[in-house]
Amino acid sequence: MTSTQNTWPEGVIARYLTVGGATVDIREEKDDCDEDDRFYVAACTGCTDKCWNSRSDWNLSYQVRPWAQSHAEKCRAMPKPDGAR
Repeated sequence: MTSTQNTWPEGVIARYLTVGGATVDIREEKDDCDEDDRFYVAACTGCTDKCWNSRSDWNLSYQVRPWAQSHAEKCRAMPKPDGAR
């Protein structure tokens, strides 16, 4: 039996599969201007649409994750080939 599960990219804390086969990855990132300020980013690896919000459990649970799930349910963008921007 062949496994289709790949290793997630470094820093990804949640991942949703889109209709088109791309993924919506959620990461925790640092603010370039303030090292102590962190936020969550959900980004589609197909169409590159994004959602971001400040880092709190509430924002992650009630804004970022629902956006990622909703986007994944509708997005038909296919994954970009390796090396494509």
